[in-house]
Amino acid sequence: MTIECTKLCILSATRQAYGCLWHYKFQHMIIAIIAALPFFIAGLTGYLDPVSAVASTTEKMPDGFNLSFAILVATTFLWAIPVIILWQRLYLLGPEHLIRKKVWPLMTRSLRLIYHSMIFFGLILIAAVAITWGLLYLRVISSSEKMIGTITQMGEVEYILYILAFVIILSFLLIIALRFSMAFSSLTIGKSLRLTTSWRMTRKNTFRMLLATFIGSLPVGSAVIILLWAANHYFHIDLLAGTAPNPDMVYIFVLLFSPMLTLPLAFLCALTSTFYRHCGCAEYREPTP
Repeated sequence: MTIECTKLCILSATRQAYGCLWHYKFQHMIIAIIAALPFFIAGLTGYLDPVSAVASTTEKMPDGFNLSFAILVATTFLWAIPVIILWQRLYLLGPEHLIRKKVWPLMTRSLRLIYHSMIFFGLILIAAVAITWGLLYLRVISSSEKMIGTITQMGEVEYILYILAFVIILSFLLIIALRFSMAFSSLTIGKSLRLTTSWRMTRKNTFRMLLATFIGSLPVGSAVIILLWAANHYFHIDLLAGTAPNPDMVYIFVLLFSPMLTLPLAFLCALTSTFYRHCGCAEYREPTP
C-alpha cells in the first residue's frame, strides 16, 4: 500500500495541535499529575535527598547517592515513556481509549518504545561527537584574538560558535526525531510501522515539520520560562538548580504546576499526532512478506 503525503500546512498543523491541547485540557491535567506524582512522592519521602545534597557538598558523594540517582532517573526519564504513550493515545484515539483495563500492553509498548529509541539515541551520540569535534577543530585552528576564551571566560567568537553548534545539534536531532515519530506514534496505539517507512512517508515535509515544531513550541516554551522565572523571583524556587527555602517546596511546586511544566512535551505529542494523521499513517498497512 502506497500513500503519497501532501504538503503540510504549517499554521494549520500548529492550530490543530493547540486545538488538541485545549479540547483535552482536563485529560491533560490528569496525565500531567500522573507524570509528576512519582517524582513528588520520591522527593517528599527523602529518596532524592542524596542527589539534592550533591550541589552543596565539595568533598565526596553522599551516602546512598547511586540509589537516589537511579530513583531520579526512574521517576523522570523512564517514567516519561508510559506518560508519552498516554498523551499519544489521547490525541490519536480520543479519551475513550486513553486508559485500558489491562496494564500489560502499556508496559510492553513502553519497552518497545525504549528499544526503538536506542537507534535515536545512537544518532544523538554520533551527531554530538561529530559537531563537538568540528567545534573544537575550529577553536584550535583559529588564531583570532576573539577566540582567547578559557573554561570560565569565553571569547566573542566562541559564544557565536557554541550558539551555532547548539542550533545545529537541536535542528538535526529534531529532524531525526520528527522523521521517525510516525513509527513511535504507531507503537503507542498498538500498530506496527517501520522506522524506514516513517522516514519515507515524511520525506516531503521535513522542513515544514521542523518549522511547525519551532513556531508552535515558542508559546508553550515561553510560558514555562516565565513560570520558572516567577517561581525563582517571588518564591526563591530554582527548579533547574533544585534549590528552595524548604527543599520540599521543589516537589510541591512540580506537582502543583505539572500541567504547565509538561505543556511543551504534551504539545510535541499533539503535533506529532497531527503529522501522523496528515501523512496517512492511520490508513497505512505494512505489506506482508
